[in-house]
Amino acid sequence: MSSEDTTLLKRRIRQLSNGDKNNVNGKAVLYVASRDLRVHDNHALLAAQQHAIAQKLPLIVAFIAYDFRVGRRSREHMSFLLDGLEEFSTKLKEHNISYIFEIGSPRKCVESLIIEAKPSAVYFDFNPLRGPRALAAQIANLATRPVYQVDTHNLVPVWVTSEKLEYAARTIRSKIHHHMTQFLVEPAKLQKHPHSSDTQSRIFSENEVKKLLNKYPKNNTDISRFVAGEDAAHEALNTFVSERLSGYATNRNDPSKDHLSSMSPYLHYGFISSLRVALTVCAAASNDSSLQVDVDTLIEEMIVRKELSDNWCFYNKDYDSLIGAPEWAQRTLNKHVSDDREFLYTLEQFEKAETHDEAWNAAQRELTRTGKMHGYMRMYWAKKILEWSESPEEALKILLYLNDFYHLDGGDPNGYVGILWSIAGVHDRPWGERAVYGTIRSMVYSGLKRKFDIKKYIEANNYEKS
Repeated sequence: MSSEDTTLLKRRIRQLSNGDKNNVNGKAVLYVASRDLRVHDNHALLAAQQHAIAQKLPLIVAFIAYDFRVGRRSREHMSFLLDGLEEFSTKLKEHNISYIFEIGSPRKCVESLIIEAKPSAVYFDFNPLRGPRALAAQIANLATRPVYQVDTHNLVPVWVTSEKLEYAARTIRSKIHHHMTQFLVEPAKLQKHPHSSDTQSRIFSENEVKKLLNKYPKNNTDISRFVAGEDAAHEALNTFVSERLSGYATNRNDPSKDHLSSMSPYLHYGFISSLRVALTVCAAASNDSSLQVDVDTLIEEMIVRKELSDNWCFYNKDYDSLIGAPEWAQRTLNKHVSDDREFLYTLEQFEKAETHDEAWNAAQRELTRTGKMHGYMRMYWAKKILEWSESPEEALKILLYLNDFYHLDGGDPNGYVGILWSIAGVHDRPWGERAVYGTIRSMVYSGLKRKFDIKKYIEANNYEKS
């Protein structure tokens, strides 16, 4: 693979604000990290460093943790994030880059940092969700210096892939593959920064961490099989390539087998990049051609589908609402909203896996015990909540809570699109009409039995609730 050049890096960058062109008295360059918490393969960090070196300035990296509970996330998730940030701060220090951890209102914290550090430019990594986008836009509107946003999360930057909302994988696939070869290159290496900062690094104290974590309720999942941080992410990737890449194409959709990549938590927290995963598996296929079908399947799942999700959230402000669903799906759901439901369950019953369906209960127990649910069962799980809820709106509310509160990779575009694909036809087409679902694609228990050994999956997740 060739190395990335400066022109290619520039295509990952959007300038959100010109700022004051007469402001030549900057004392540093500031990168506000949010979605991509790693020092390797981080184009936002690389772009900020290049800017700083060109101006012979120090580089400061900041992470802002909300001083209140964000959305539906849990204490376990926040603890996992903080563990990864600890490694991130250590690696930044090794590269002579100041790291500042703040707890509070992101806007107020960034504004205070701008006053304190007097940066000549501010960089953000790209996130299509409304909170991070609003923060970057607010700072761009207020700042008197240039503000940039860098897409280092996607293999192909979302604005390069498409300038509009794509309606299905089939409409975005060729666009991603058209650009993929160009972007599937080794990034530059982060340098030990040649200019030291007068702004002292600030890391979280034990008391600060305890206070922050106490704001988040526990979900009591055991996520110990996932170790936070960049080093662990690379180790997990190497384990997947050596032990489970072979056969991935045929076995990934069998929940009774352990044949997933298990990379989604690391990708979600930005401990590793999609680019690094793609480079690694493509290198494996170049050495063993029998792996090519497995690599092609992984690229479809991890690049095409995941980047389709970012496209959805970037170009659709109602990405987590039924309002954002296709018109045909909204019509059919409204038409069937008064249909009789054979079973109705409350959020508490769903949460405790107390339905009549042993397969659904097994999926929910897998989630609440491990913080992760097999992707195939995740579709069945979501569709049945639509079937067993009083309305599509109630189903969506329940799904968003369970998804974000229990899944370690929750609060992600992938999760929101997966939910809306399941219950509101996003990136899908109309199917045969039936009660409750209308023409939304349904899934049934008998289909699970035909697909794989569902009894084995149920038995594997038939543990006692702790």
